[in-house]
Amino acid sequence: MAYGVNSPFGLRPYGHLISGVDDIKVNKNYTIGATSLSLNKGDPVAYSVTATDYNIVAGGDQGRQSEIILYNPVVNLQAAGTQTTSSTAVAQPIVGVFQGCEYYTPNGTYIAQEYWQAGTATNGRPVIASIIDDPNVIWDIQLGTYMGSFATTPTQFLTLPCLQTQNGTWPNTGQAAANATIANSCVIGSNLALLTGRGPLAGNAGGSASLTTITAWNGNAAAVAGYQNNPLLANQGLANGNPWGISTFYACPSIAATSANPSVNDGRNEYSRNTTRELRVLGFTPDPRNIPATYGYPANGVAGNYFNTPFLNVLVTINNHTNKIGTASVVIG
Repeated sequence: MAYGVNSPFGLRPYGHLISGVDDIKVNKNYTIGATSLSLNKGDPVAYSVTATDYNIVAGGDQGRQSEIILYNPVVNLQAAGTQTTSSTAVAQPIVGVFQGCEYYTPNGTYIAQEYWQAGTATNGRPVIASIIDDPNVIWDIQLGTYMGSFATTPTQFLTLPCLQTQNGTWPNTGQAAANATIANSCVIGSNLALLTGRGPLAGNAGGSASLTTITAWNGNAAAVAGYQNNPLLANQGLANGNPWGISTFYACPSIAATSANPSVNDGRNEYSRNTTRELRVLGFTPDPRNIPATYGYPANGVAGNYFNTPFLNVLVTINNHTNKIGTASVVIG
């Protein structure tokens, strides 16, 4: 429970919309498609639509169970004034959340673990995936930011990792944002993007700087907050990524940033909170530690609240689910 710390863990089951938490079941009627990227507990998955994942061979097991792969959206930043978009390679909704897998090594050793590393050698039999595929599950997830800090002012966030209203001071990082658009605000009832970390891309289109230079108010002055950069999907298991078995996905409340180099924030560039957006936020996760910090952003002594305290946890449902039609986001005006 890393409240207030940039430490994503993916989607963690918390409750159920209809019944109790004890009724949340794991379904093993899935196999991991050969084309899937690596998977960790808490990662979203989708049905594979790649023909090679379904190739039938003599004596093979293809077709007995559903083939799933990592659901991994790609963000497409745009020029100022143009809405940010995202897409997935399979263009499929989320079917569930990965919990682990079972397989046999080439020498016949049985393995059960909470991650799947792409390219792992097996004995040729299917890799069985455990998935929570109930669309009514309530999930706990950390709010995060896809971008880094301002490249020109690296002591400040480019887009805040917290719920926010786009008003005259949004995103409250110390620099008033351009073109605040109230309808693009993110509040309880809004639809959120589900993403992995990105990391700074200084010197590139959409470039931002490291999160490690961001400051927070310590009661007397602005001091380095100690945030780590977003763990990247490509660096799973490495020193600058999460260890195997821990998801790098988080709920991203805002990508109101441009493709300029360096990137700047622009309220008109916020992504669409439409019915196919991945998550719907129900509220903040009930925990005495999951509360506003004493001081929020900007780091100049402003009192903390739920709209300026970074990296809190929220409860969500999967809005873009294979087994449930998505709902429209709350739009404030």
